[in-house]
Amino acid sequence: MAQVLRMPSTMELPTGPRRQFVEELFSHYRDAGRPTLRVIAEEIDENPEFDAFTASRETIRKMLRGKTVPLSWAVVDAVLTVLCARAGVDPDAERWADGFNGEPTSHRQSLRNLWNEAIDAPPTPPARSSAWGGQNDPWAASSRPYADEPPF
Repeated sequence: MAQVLRMPSTMELPTGPRRQFVEELFSHYRDAGRPTLRVIAEEIDENPEFDAFTASRETIRKMLRGKTVPLSWAVVDAVLTVLCARAGVDPDAERWADGFNGEPTSHRQSLRNLWNEAIDAPPTPPARSSAWGGQNDPWAASSRPYADEPPF
């Protein structure tokens, strides 16, 4: 049975350009009915428009989980194209960037803008993990007012 992907939490993927890119891509994934990674990869492989490259299931999974932002727009565009086709959405149809207050743009251009911002942003440090669940770690300096004092 295929595992259903979920949007990463803010602990897994902190707020910032990479998260914004993933949120936008993930919204297309949801609209497409959360197809399996195998289905997405196969539809990319079967589309003659994408003959020059491929996107593996692992690459797609890492994109949707925020673990990677492909350096090639063609890979992102292929995933977007497949997801939009499955959702019955034209990727070049007009979409409002910031609700009804922003300038209109297409789904493709909006994702491309977010992709560029994610590529240009400095790397995000990995989320701190511990047996205590990250932020609830009583020994973590960030959870105590004074880092040199014990948590009791």
